[in-house]
Amino acid sequence: MPINPSSCAACRLWRSECVCAHAPHLSISTRLIVIMHSKEWRKTTNTGHFARLAIKDAEVRLHGAPTRKVSSAGVEASASTLVLFPGRGANPLSREYIASLPRPLTLLVPDGNWNQAKNMMRRLPMLSQAHPVRLGGPSLDLDCLRRNHLVGRMSTFEAIAQALGILEGAGTEDDMLKFFRHVLDRMAHN
Repeated sequence: MPINPSSCAACRLWRSECVCAHAPHLSISTRLIVIMHSKEWRKTTNTGHFARLAIKDAEVRLHGAPTRKVSSAGVEASASTLVLFPGRGANPLSREYIASLPRPLTLLVPDGNWNQAKNMMRRLPMLSQAHPVRLGGPSLDLDCLRRNHLVGRMSTFEAIAQALGILEGAGTEDDMLKFFRHVLDRMAHN
């Protein structure tokens, strides 16, 4: 789906506000795939797409486009495939929980509003067959791009950063959040 020609194709900010040069391009062992709902694709408040800038080889796959189905290529239902979704039956994501899982890990992240994410979990076999995990900690003290009505909700990028902090180490989370703070600062002045 095309983006505004006045915007950077990668970060979607105005070209004069582009943050791509500040992206850390982190190399991690966890495979990260963001499953973005098509209605989120053009929203300037969507943060899931920044994950592909922050994490080298991260993927964003589009769900809900009228002309094509989301690809599940390369995603296997196995003990090492996790889906970040705080629904019923989700295990708390912790170092203890992941210690016994076979490597490499794949982290799937549905990206949409709450109803879109719930529907993706139900409709997409790659998500419904993965092992659901949830974050145990509170949301971070960062400015929000959208209004959250419930305590504990956070942006997709924040959730990915926290999850990768557990899966990959605190340094990964710190580098991601440093980049995200820069993004938020640029967006606030835009």
